[in-house]
Amino acid sequence: MTSWVGGAGPNFGYEQQIEHAERYERAHEFLDVVKQLWDSWADDAIVDDASSGRFLDPARVRKMGYRGKFHRVAGPLNLPRPPQGHPVLVQAGSSATGKAFAARHAEAVFTAHLTKQSAIDFYAELKAGARAVGRS
Repeated sequence: MTSWVGGAGPNFGYEQQIEHAERYERAHEFLDVVKQLWDSWADDAIVDDASSGRFLDPARVRKMGYRGKFHRVAGPLNLPRPPQGHPVLVQAGSSATGKAFAARHAEAVFTAHLTKQSAIDFYAELKAGARAVGRS
């Protein structure tokens, strides 16, 4: 949860609003965890062979053993990964931290700008940030 809205915290188990930097630190770790969960199933893990009654090849599903600052997850995911690997990741926000988060993780960014030049500048900064972390 990276929202600046104070009332959003209790919906994510927080009694009070967490500092901006920590919200993004938690979000980075959360996305690292969930991406590893999605990737805990190989693309060819599902055999789906009705004649043998075999649904999956368990050797193609692996545990993760993730231990971070905020999350501990054994894995694997308890259901197959989606056909595209993972859902589309959308980031909302325009802070410097939000742009860095989007550059690292997002496929789409929801943001608002009052001028065309502001939008152009935002786009250029975001693209530069994505390139800096090895994304196109």
